[in-house]
Amino acid sequence: MHNDIEDHPDLRDEAWIRAANRRARQEVRRQRRQARMRRHGGKVVSAVALVVIAGVLFGLYRAGQFGELSLPELPAAHKAVDTAQPFARTPAEHWADGDKGIVAPDDNPEYLPLYAAVRRALVAAHLDSKMVVERDRAALFAMLAPEVREHFEPTTDTVLWTRIKEGTKLLPVPVKVDGRMWPGRDADGTLIVHTSYRFAYAFDPGDRADTLFEQNDLLAMVRADADFALTPEGLWVTKVDGYHYMMACQASKDGYLAPAFTEKRRQDEEGSERGPDEWFASNAPIPTTSGCH
Repeated sequence: MHNDIEDHPDLRDEAWIRAANRRARQEVRRQRRQARMRRHGGKVVSAVALVVIAGVLFGLYRAGQFGELSLPELPAAHKAVDTAQPFARTPAEHWADGDKGIVAPDDNPEYLPLYAAVRRALVAAHLDSKMVVERDRAALFAMLAPEVREHFEPTTDTVLWTRIKEGTKLLPVPVKVDGRMWPGRDADGTLIVHTSYRFAYAFDPGDRADTLFEQNDLLAMVRADADFALTPEGLWVTKVDGYHYMMACQASKDGYLAPAFTEKRRQDEEGSERGPDEWFASNAPIPTTSGCH
């Protein structure tokens, strides 16, 4: 019985070859898109895709058909990312620019002072370059009640603020913001403002731009859900939860934000089955596990 792979009829079918190569490219792109997610990626090539391509090429080589077969022109694997418009064709494309995305939900006079204080805190925590780029928490801490400052002083692993990793650089575009704040009360009747915001940051890839597959690779995102109360001593943070997404794992563990392309992906890190559209959504669930180890 003759079982050489080159005799398989599929390996002599040009339409099948085109389809196999298309599927292989799609699989590489899909796995390349699998981003890291960590509560508070990486260049992976599908083994199946490689086997398909290798089988096709080996079969053609053994059959001596390389010189005879005219393969169709295929599009490039990817186009260079657009650093001038880093949010184009990403889930954050139509989000608000900077502090335009942080607005009070109503004009209720009882809540207006708290709305204003919370807005100032969110801007200082996630948008102000003193915090984000220079990693200086002083402006935010000045707004917090002394006990809250004392509690958060030693903290690094939190989404209460955003600080990019030293050595990384943001592109000269506004941070994209989407989310909301809304009024409430705690069990004692104290006024509370609940917040749930997503902040998308576009990073300068430098000389690595040609290694990135799509616009999302330029981004890292912070989801921050926090509740605030206002006292004469300053803001109290009564709850904070969230996650980093499409980020470098070690940077996130150290309390900083950096895009995934700045770190080599470890073999034991898990890609999320959800894609960017789902994790960028306002109703995305806070994960109970981490893709970083």
